[in-house]
Amino acid sequence: MRRRPDEPGDIDWSRFDWNDLIRLRRRTGGPSRRSVGFFIFVLILFLIPVLVGPLISFWTDVLWFRSIGLDSVFLRRYSAAFIAFVVFFFAFFVFAAINVWIATRPRLTPRIVDVGEPRPSSALPYRLGAAVLLVLSLFFGLAAADQWDPLLRALNATAFGISDPVFGQDVGFYFFTLPVLEFLRGWALWALVIVAIAVLVAYAARGAFDVIAAGLENMRTTARSALSLARPVRAHLSVLGALFLMLIAVGYQLDRYGLLFQRQGNVLSGAGYTAVNAQLPALTILTVIAAVSAVLLLANVFARTIWLLVASLGVWLLAAIVVGGVYPALIERFVVQPNQFNQERTYIERHLAATRAAYGLAAATESSFDVKDQPTSEDVTRDLSAVENVRVWDYRPLQTTLAQLQALRQYYEFPDIDVTRIVINGKTQQLMVAARELNPARVPQSWINVHLGFTHSYGAVAVPVSAVTPEGQPALTLKDLPPQGQPEVTVPQIYYGQDTNQYVIVGTTTDEFDYPKENTEQTTRYTGGGGIKVSNVWDKLIFGLRFGDLNMLIAPGLTDSSRLLMHRQIVEREQLIAPFLDYDNDPYLAFMNGKLYWIHDAYTTGTRYPYASAFGDASRPGAEGRTDPDTRYIRNSVKIVTDAYDGSITFYVVDPNDPVVLTLQKIYPELFKCLCEMQPAIRAQLRYPEDLFRIQAAMYGRYHVTDPSVFYTGTDNWQIASEILTQGGPAQQIEPYYVITRLPDATSPEFVLFVPMTPVGRNNMVGWLAGRSDGDHYGELRVLRFATDRTIFGPLQVEARIDQDPDIKTQLALLSQGGTTLFHGNLLVIPVGSSFIYVEPIFIQASAASIPELRRVVLATQTKVVMRNTFPDALAALIQGAPPVVTTPPPTTTPPTNVTPEIQALVKSISDHYAKAQAALRNSDFATYGAELDAMAKDLARLRDLTGVTSP
Repeated sequence: MRRRPDEPGDIDWSRFDWNDLIRLRRRTGGPSRRSVGFFIFVLILFLIPVLVGPLISFWTDVLWFRSIGLDSVFLRRYSAAFIAFVVFFFAFFVFAAINVWIATRPRLTPRIVDVGEPRPSSALPYRLGAAVLLVLSLFFGLAAADQWDPLLRALNATAFGISDPVFGQDVGFYFFTLPVLEFLRGWALWALVIVAIAVLVAYAARGAFDVIAAGLENMRTTARSALSLARPVRAHLSVLGALFLMLIAVGYQLDRYGLLFQRQGNVLSGAGYTAVNAQLPALTILTVIAAVSAVLLLANVFARTIWLLVASLGVWLLAAIVVGGVYPALIERFVVQPNQFNQERTYIERHLAATRAAYGLAAATESSFDVKDQPTSEDVTRDLSAVENVRVWDYRPLQTTLAQLQALRQYYEFPDIDVTRIVINGKTQQLMVAARELNPARVPQSWINVHLGFTHSYGAVAVPVSAVTPEGQPALTLKDLPPQGQPEVTVPQIYYGQDTNQYVIVGTTTDEFDYPKENTEQTTRYTGGGGIKVSNVWDKLIFGLRFGDLNMLIAPGLTDSSRLLMHRQIVEREQLIAPFLDYDNDPYLAFMNGKLYWIHDAYTTGTRYPYASAFGDASRPGAEGRTDPDTRYIRNSVKIVTDAYDGSITFYVVDPNDPVVLTLQKIYPELFKCLCEMQPAIRAQLRYPEDLFRIQAAMYGRYHVTDPSVFYTGTDNWQIASEILTQGGPAQQIEPYYVITRLPDATSPEFVLFVPMTPVGRNNMVGWLAGRSDGDHYGELRVLRFATDRTIFGPLQVEARIDQDPDIKTQLALLSQGGTTLFHGNLLVIPVGSSFIYVEPIFIQASAASIPELRRVVLATQTKVVMRNTFPDALAALIQGAPPVVTTPPPTTTPPTNVTPEIQALVKSISDHYAKAQAALRNSDFATYGAELDAMAKDLARLRDLTGVTSP
């Protein structure tokens, strides 16, 4: 359509100077070749340290993964990250480059009035702009590369077979697909914002906004005419704005799914009445408004008015405030709160069902248990094998005792004590076991000692949980160097453990220290597989750079058969292989065919289970820091077995019904193996994972109820029971403990993880949870509920009865005199027949440097409390006619043939002085006690002189 000459905004072309236009577009000047060369040289100097380190780390990691046969797992992760990086790098670069090119293309609008003085230009801004785009593309590519795990999961997703009740989506959509959709929308939104800023800068640089200003000043036109001066600019920015609003609309749609995970006060997690009836419609309305605004913004490219755009944006902002905020708040305040339970009942039912399913609580077997006051002698006889395995040793004093009795040298320590069960001589024996690990900080600090000489830890100890010597010490069944006793250990070297943080090199000319023997040091050579060859200068150089230690390059003793063992700490090792799993805090030792193994529990978790409660939604003591507080789903789907000698590692799937681990199996089929391939001897030592059990017990405290009205009122909330560990000390939550016991209706005793439960705010026991570990029952959760018409004593109530017993109170007062510290072990609640026996060991420690001793055992039932020196004596006093209980004695060993009569006499004298000192301590005769200790010290000094053994 042709315009009239007098139409507002007409241009007086007589004022236009074509020479100015030519000068404006002419590029003058530019960087010299010398300056470009200098720039490239500086860039190379900068990139060398930036890139060489990551490249060396990458290549050495490839070599390490190849040495354990899992290089395909490592490369698949990096391939996914690299592909994501490349795709999103070029996606951003192309999108940004096209938009910047449009903003800087060499074409001027015909509606220019006065360009003023021409601006000098050069090629440098264009090159600088290209460099900025490349850097920004790099960051956007790296952001996508970091999403390699969600992307792989989305491409290999497994359905849960459970749909959410609001949108009808499978739970797998929320686990695998929704995180990727949210990432894509967020990535696109940030990319659009950055590109829009770049476009504005480009238009400003070419003077587009100056043109508008000139039009307003010189032409005295209206705002409408001024806007028409920059029609290409307006069109470009309108398209970007429309894309922005479309992404906002997509965000509203994704936010609808987020309603299924939000916390609704203290009542439930997930979409409640307000979310379903107010927030959900509001998000739909906002989606429509944002989409319509985007369309109007596109129409603004051709329209001569901006009022439609202003109106649509105003409606959008107003709706976001009123519909998105005010309306849901009004519904919550005036519809929900006055009648909250009735309005939320349906959603509470969803919340209960989802939470119980997400944490595995719905699969728990629940039964009632009619507790009798006192077990009978027949009950004890029937459960004799379980009673003989009652744990009287507490890991805390036992760790101190082992450190003093079995560390044997200053560079050995016992970082952890585990509870397990082993079949010894055809009989299941519950043991507390610990690996004797080398502390590299305590060996003579030289490079050869740390990396070539002291290469491994050595041996382990085993203590029957119920076996105590007359002196109150643990009756060890496995001890000393080299290891003697049961379980049999013929390969005691531990190259991979919990404290093995240093890299070592084996196969050198340097003998490896094995263990001390008399006045000499026994040596060994590593004969296992694995490790990375470091036989040439290149290998030594790259690993020297990797560790920042060039001693590897110049150290003598490395040969063509030398191999580097790195990543020897078992948890670090597992996390490097499978960072997509979560791990239990307690790997434990296992025994098979004379070798030592580590078993470690791994979990699959998720934060997107609709309507399930997040673990961090409420205060649940006992599992803090053990998992992400936003966790809404957890399964113990993987068991990891590591050979302590050669580091060979296997991931076994123990829960083939978990969709998350099935997805991971699709991604890494070579990593995971079926549980059926696990050696029977190792499988017999699997145990219910402690961290999972803590989380389940904490969640079960509130979610054991299925009635929404009871849940809403909170009148039947449970908590893990508490106990007191030191005389007069504070109460603290009981740690779950492993015991061998016969569960009600079970045909034989079994190994279970156990914890008692009490009502919130009260101390009587209302039930207990047990995680089963044996045979086909592995992984089952068993719950026993007690009758509510009578009081079943909880641990704190039993502690109070113990403290109030006059005989026990007097004896404990005598034991704690003269600076002696009294320590209460775990108070165990052991099912025997149709009743319980409460077991609490009492330890004494004369000083901080002395060895803790188990001196008393307290047993109690609902009606009786007794304390004796040993568990068998206490059981006989508690239950009349109970059969004698035999605890496992330590294995006998043949004394060395080179022990002289004088040494034998000194050993006997030391033992006699020790027995007399303990007897004096029990009688509160502290003068005699001190004299006997002095005499024992003299004998020990003479013994050291004769044997040449120095005190650590």
